[in-house]
Amino acid sequence: MSLNPTAGAIVLLACAVALPGCASGTDDAPSADKASANAAEATVVEASADGETRLRLGQILAIELDSNASTGYAWEIVEDGSPVLEPAPVPARAAPAVPPMPGAGGTSRWRYRAAQAGTATLRLVYRRSWEKGVEPIRTATYRVVVE
Repeated sequence: MSLNPTAGAIVLLACAVALPGCASGTDDAPSADKASANAAEATVVEASADGETRLRLGQILAIELDSNASTGYAWEIVEDGSPVLEPAPVPARAAPAVPPMPGAGGTSRWRYRAAQAGTATLRLVYRRSWEKGVEPIRTATYRVVVE
Protein backbone atom coordinates (compact mmCIF):
# COMPACT_ATOMS: atom_id res chain seq x y z
CA MET A 1 0.00 0.00 0.00
CA SER A 2 1.45 3.42 -0.90
CA LEU A 3 0.44 6.88 0.22
CA ASN A 4 -0.81 9.46 -2.26
CA PRO A 5 1.47 12.50 -2.62
CA THR A 6 -0.69 14.70 -0.39
CA ALA A 7 -0.79 12.15 2.45
CA GLY A 8 3.00 11.63 2.16
CA ALA A 9 3.58 15.39 2.42
CA ILE A 10 1.36 15.58 5.53
CA VAL A 11 3.29 12.73 7.22
CA LEU A 12 6.62 14.37 6.37
CA LEU A 13 5.42 17.73 7.69
CA ALA A 14 4.14 16.14 10.92
CA CYS A 15 7.53 14.47 11.49
CA ALA A 16 9.38 17.73 10.83
CA VAL A 17 7.19 19.55 13.37
CA ALA A 18 7.44 16.82 16.02
CA LEU A 19 11.21 16.19 15.92
CA PRO A 20 12.35 19.47 17.52
CA GLY A 21 10.13 18.69 20.49
CA CYS A 22 12.09 15.47 21.05
CA ALA A 23 15.35 17.35 21.62
CA SER A 24 16.53 17.69 25.20
CA GLY A 25 17.89 20.76 26.95
CA THR A 26 21.43 22.05 26.68
CA ASP A 27 24.39 19.74 27.20
CA ASP A 28 25.79 22.10 29.87
CA ALA A 29 23.30 21.07 32.55
CA PRO A 30 23.74 17.73 34.35
CA SER A 31 20.75 15.44 34.10
CA ALA A 32 19.54 12.15 35.52
CA ASP A 33 20.24 10.55 32.13
CA LYS A 34 23.85 11.73 32.25
CA ALA A 35 24.24 10.47 35.81
CA SER A 36 22.99 7.03 34.85
CA ALA A 37 25.25 7.03 31.79
CA ASN A 38 28.24 7.87 34.01
CA ALA A 39 27.31 5.01 36.35
CA ALA A 40 27.18 2.66 33.37
CA GLU A 41 30.68 3.80 32.37
CA ALA A 42 32.22 2.49 35.62
CA THR A 43 35.19 0.20 35.13
CA VAL A 44 34.01 -3.36 34.54
CA VAL A 45 36.25 -6.20 35.72
CA GLU A 46 35.68 -9.77 34.55
CA ALA A 47 35.44 -12.21 37.46
CA SER A 48 38.39 -14.56 37.81
CA ALA A 49 37.41 -18.20 38.16
CA ASP A 50 40.90 -18.96 39.50
CA GLY A 51 41.97 -17.32 42.73
CA GLU A 52 40.48 -13.95 43.54
CA THR A 53 39.37 -10.80 41.79
CA ARG A 54 40.48 -7.42 43.14
CA LEU A 55 38.26 -4.36 42.77
CA ARG A 56 38.35 -0.74 43.84
CA LEU A 57 35.25 0.92 45.30
CA GLY A 58 32.70 1.63 42.59
CA GLN A 59 34.09 -0.85 40.07
CA ILE A 60 31.75 -3.40 38.53
CA LEU A 61 32.33 -7.16 38.70
CA ALA A 62 31.01 -9.02 35.63
CA ILE A 63 30.17 -12.71 35.69
CA GLU A 64 29.13 -14.73 32.63
CA LEU A 65 28.33 -18.43 32.78
CA ASP A 66 27.14 -20.84 30.10
CA SER A 67 23.59 -22.02 30.61
CA ASN A 68 20.76 -23.73 28.78
CA ALA A 69 17.29 -23.06 30.15
CA SER A 70 15.71 -25.62 27.81
CA THR A 71 17.26 -28.40 29.95
CA GLY A 72 15.51 -27.14 33.08
CA TYR A 73 18.80 -26.13 34.68
CA ALA A 74 19.37 -22.57 35.86
CA TRP A 75 21.99 -20.72 37.88
CA GLU A 76 20.96 -19.87 41.43
CA ILE A 77 22.87 -17.43 43.63
CA VAL A 78 23.47 -19.00 47.04
CA GLU A 79 26.01 -16.42 48.34
CA ASP A 80 25.66 -12.89 47.00
CA GLY A 81 28.72 -11.18 48.49
CA SER A 82 26.73 -8.61 50.46
CA PRO A 83 27.38 -6.15 51.98
CA VAL A 84 30.73 -5.77 50.16
CA LEU A 85 29.05 -6.26 46.77
CA GLU A 86 25.66 -5.07 45.64
CA PRO A 87 23.75 -6.06 42.49
CA ALA A 88 24.21 -3.73 39.51
CA PRO A 89 22.16 -3.56 36.31
CA VAL A 90 23.25 -5.79 33.46
CA PRO A 91 23.35 -3.85 30.19
CA ALA A 92 21.03 -5.10 27.47
CA ARG A 93 22.51 -6.82 24.45
CA ALA A 94 21.28 -6.43 20.91
CA ALA A 95 19.25 -9.33 19.58
CA PRO A 96 21.28 -11.59 17.31
CA ALA A 97 20.74 -11.21 13.57
CA VAL A 98 19.97 -14.91 13.35
CA PRO A 99 17.89 -16.27 16.24
CA PRO A 100 19.45 -19.26 18.03
CA MET A 101 18.09 -22.70 17.31
CA PRO A 102 15.44 -23.98 19.75
CA GLY A 103 17.16 -25.72 22.65
CA ALA A 104 20.49 -24.00 22.03
CA GLY A 105 22.48 -22.88 25.05
CA GLY A 106 23.16 -19.31 26.03
CA THR A 107 24.88 -17.21 28.65
CA SER A 108 23.66 -16.02 32.04
CA ARG A 109 25.11 -12.69 33.17
CA TRP A 110 25.35 -10.82 36.47
CA ARG A 111 26.97 -7.58 37.55
CA TYR A 112 27.92 -6.47 41.06
CA ARG A 113 29.21 -3.08 42.22
CA ALA A 114 31.98 -2.87 44.80
CA ALA A 115 30.01 -1.09 47.55
CA GLN A 116 32.46 -1.21 50.47
CA ALA A 117 35.95 -2.43 51.30
CA GLY A 118 36.31 -6.03 52.39
CA THR A 119 36.30 -9.61 51.17
CA ALA A 120 33.26 -11.27 49.64
CA THR A 121 32.32 -14.65 48.24
CA LEU A 122 29.89 -15.10 45.38
CA ARG A 123 28.67 -18.66 44.92
CA LEU A 124 26.29 -19.86 42.25
CA VAL A 125 24.96 -23.36 41.64
CA TYR A 126 23.53 -24.82 38.44
CA ARG A 127 20.56 -27.05 39.15
CA ARG A 128 16.92 -27.78 38.50
CA SER A 129 14.78 -25.90 41.01
CA TRP A 130 12.30 -28.75 41.46
CA GLU A 131 14.92 -31.41 42.25
CA LYS A 132 15.22 -31.45 46.03
CA GLY A 133 18.14 -33.19 47.74
CA VAL A 134 20.11 -33.43 44.49
CA GLU A 135 23.60 -31.95 44.23
CA PRO A 136 24.01 -29.19 41.63
CA ILE A 137 25.74 -30.30 38.43
CA ARG A 138 27.99 -27.21 38.46
CA THR A 139 29.17 -24.72 41.03
CA ALA A 140 30.88 -21.36 40.42
CA THR A 141 32.61 -19.66 43.33
CA TYR A 142 34.29 -16.25 43.17
CA ARG A 143 36.40 -14.65 45.89
CA VAL A 144 36.38 -10.87 45.60
CA VAL A 145 38.56 -8.38 47.48
CA VAL A 146 37.46 -4.73 47.44
CA GLU A 147 40.14 -2.21 48.36
